[in-house]
Amino acid sequence: MPNNYDVEYDIVVVGAGASGLSAAAQAALNGNTVAVLEKLDAVGGHGQFVEGSAAFESAEQEKRGIEVPCSVGFKRFIGLSSFRADADVVSMFVKNSATTIEKLRDMGAVWEDVTIYAYEQENELKTMHWAEGEGARIIQLMEAQARENGADIFLSTSAVNLMVEDGAVVGVEAKDSDDNDLRIGAKAVILAGGGYSSDPDMIARHSRFGENGRMLVELGTPGNTGDGYRMAMAAGAKEGMTGAMALMPVAKGKTITSHVSGAGSQPYLWVNKLGKRFTDESVAMNFADAANVIAQAPGAVVYTIFDEATKRYMETSGSDISLGTFIPYHAPLAMLDEELAQDLKTDTAFKADSLAELAAQIGVDADELAATVARYNAHCAAGVDDDYYKTPKYLRAVTEGPFYAVTMIAGTLISLGGIVVDGNLQVISGDTERPIPGLFAVGAEASGLWGDSYPLDIPGTISGFAYTSGWVAANRATELIKASI
Repeated sequence: MPNNYDVEYDIVVVGAGASGLSAAAQAALNGNTVAVLEKLDAVGGHGQFVEGSAAFESAEQEKRGIEVPCSVGFKRFIGLSSFRADADVVSMFVKNSATTIEKLRDMGAVWEDVTIYAYEQENELKTMHWAEGEGARIIQLMEAQARENGADIFLSTSAVNLMVEDGAVVGVEAKDSDDNDLRIGAKAVILAGGGYSSDPDMIARHSRFGENGRMLVELGTPGNTGDGYRMAMAAGAKEGMTGAMALMPVAKGKTITSHVSGAGSQPYLWVNKLGKRFTDESVAMNFADAANVIAQAPGAVVYTIFDEATKRYMETSGSDISLGTFIPYHAPLAMLDEELAQDLKTDTAFKADSLAELAAQIGVDADELAATVARYNAHCAAGVDDDYYKTPKYLRAVTEGPFYAVTMIAGTLISLGGIVVDGNLQVISGDTERPIPGLFAVGAEASGLWGDSYPLDIPGTISGFAYTSGWVAANRATELIKASI
């Protein structure tokens, strides 16, 4: 290795989120010298907001009498992706996911439950492993193990470029917190930058939402700007499945824990900016699919319409959907009235004594909205939706004023892939179709597990794959480093 580096490590990890810290913790445990480059001023990234982690045939499932074989998980991933997923990547994940649960338990994680996410969704696998303290606690544990075993974690330090010699990645060019240039030599580089969910231009260019992609809002940390993807492509990586996104509905200007967001996410009456109903709203059972619907609507905006009777129902009987711990299933939206009082002063929520007045407030044609509500109310009275065949129990009429509207948009949780990897998480060359020596991609950077959307049928997949791909890549990098000595 040339000696014109400012510093050298065995392994450099780019990104200190869920996948990056998993990689760093394992790489350091394996006896490597490890540097982690994190562009933000704190570790964790989107991993801080994780609720649960998917695994198959885990000890936690077994002791609860839950059977979700690896074979079932494998076939479900392949099927949900319409056979676009990479079989080796899927197999790697399902086979190693139970070990991930054990590794995290050994670090100190306490697994409180194994369950599903969306209780009204059919065919959901019971793969969601809930940890005490959720993702934030897991981040703390992985960071602690990495540091205890000697990993150096550099905050406010951005990876800028991969150094390539004779077709192999040999290090990273970076900028430190004082904007100084750094050349860091490495025997292996693991890209764990979290994808590009914070970059509207990349979303618009790569996702199926087109220009509507610029209207999506970031729900996590702001650092996922596609740095790993761009560096990998510049180094000759093969691009694949770029554009897959995990989205979630959210009320405009609100968080996903907001009770106004919870009300707007319910499977009642949704209209687009033309005042027209346009979908079966029971898609709300699956937040990822629901957000896809919103993101494809005109202007990437939808209005959830309800009346005073339905407002009282949500405040007392609770949510008809589950948004995990953010909005639990059947939990009363007790803060709805208080939040609405504030949000009515903005363009988040609206209240009117008549539908015509409500139409004027949200900017849709009054006659169109009146016709939409009349037809919808007829479905409610009949107990049958012969337009979009919504599950009858979600047919709640809009008859008792005052009337409300909540402005719903789609928020980005994370992008899903873009860099083609093999079953060892080694990045594949676009020219040779073989691994680029010294380069790995994990978590949201890596393609292979997904179709074009997040499969909520297998809950906890994003974090489960992040944790698992991180340590699997670190082990493979260690093997190759030892073999080269």
